[in-house]
Order: sequence, then structure tokens, then C-alpha cells
Amino acid sequence: MYWHWYIIIILASYFVGSLSFGALLARINGVDIFSSGSGSSGATNIKRTLGGSAGSLVFALDFLKGYVPSLVIAKNFPGENYLNIRLAALGLIGILLGHSFSIFHKFRGGKGIASTMGGLLAIMPNTLVIGIFLWLVIFHATKIVSMASLCFAASTILTSYLFSYPKNCIVCSIIINGIIFWQHRTNIVRLMNGTEYKFTKKF
Repeated sequence: MYWHWYIIIILASYFVGSLSFGALLARINGVDIFSSGSGSSGATNIKRTLGGSAGSLVFALDFLKGYVPSLVIAKNFPGENYLNIRLAALGLIGILLGHSFSIFHKFRGGKGIASTMGGLLAIMPNTLVIGIFLWLVIFHATKIVSMASLCFAASTILTSYLFSYPKNCIVCSIIINGIIFWQHRTNIVRLMNGTEYKFTKKF
């Protein structure tokens, strides 16, 4: 009955997600971000390449890119049988796919943490709070962004279940983890080898 909304939302969300603020800001500054640092257009690589202010700006914009569409979907569809949450979760997956594999940048992009956080604020806020707390604890203990980010992502599966969110939210968390872990695959190798990058300055 609602199948057409699934198609519309996943496609629209993917195109919204494909808008890369990091790549745009880097280009304005004369930098090809996909050839710099880790090759990611996300906030962490922008911070390394262009500085802290630029990294913070990109993080905020990517966060809003996940939050605003997810909130709009959640608030503008009927709540019967959790349809609004189901569609918002689908939209978040589309945003993350676009962010990580942008159609405008040869299917390259960021690693999805900021956009995931934004989407979670709209549809699973309790999960976000626990995840951010875990991120902060692990980052300040290790100074390794990727480790903190991977632990944040993994925690969303457990907390979405513990907070009794609809099954679709749990499935959403699993899919998001798949995307995030894939985007962090080189980081995982470096973590295993003990050669992952650390932030030596205050983040």
C-alpha cells in the first residue's frame, strides 16, 4: 500500500546524502579532499586538511543533513504501525548511502558518523545519547577517532534493542553498521596493526 513512499524516500534521501559539504568546502579552498589525507570528505579529514574550524563546520552540516530529512519524514507521515519511524529509518539509510557513496563524486564520500548522529537524534535519541557518551569516553582514552566511531556505531544495535525501538530501527542500525564498518575498513586494518592515526591536539 505504501510501497511508492519507500521508493521515493530512499531515492530522495540518497540524493540529499550525496551533497558533500566537505568536498565543496575543500574545493572552495583549492583542495581535492579525495586526494588528501585519508581521502574522505568527512569532518575528521577536513579537520586534518583544512583545520579545526572547517572540520567543525562540516561536522555540523553533515549532522544536519542526517537530522533534518529524518525529522521531516518522521513528523509528516502517519504513525500507524510505526510507518513514520520505518520511513524515517529508511531515509537515514538513504542519506548515509549518499553521503558515503555520492553520485556527484564518483561514489566517494565520508564515513557517515556525523550524518548518522543527526538521523539518530530524530528517530532514536536515547540511542544517540548513549552512543555519544561512549564515543567521548573511548576517544579521550585513546585519541583515536576511528575506534571511537566504530564503537559508537556498534553500540546503536544494542541500545536500539534495549530501548525497545521498533524492529525497523534495529534493522536500520544493523545496515548503518555495515556501511560504517565498510567505510572504515582501512582504519580497521591500521587498528589491528597498531598504526592508526591519533589526534595529538585537543579535538
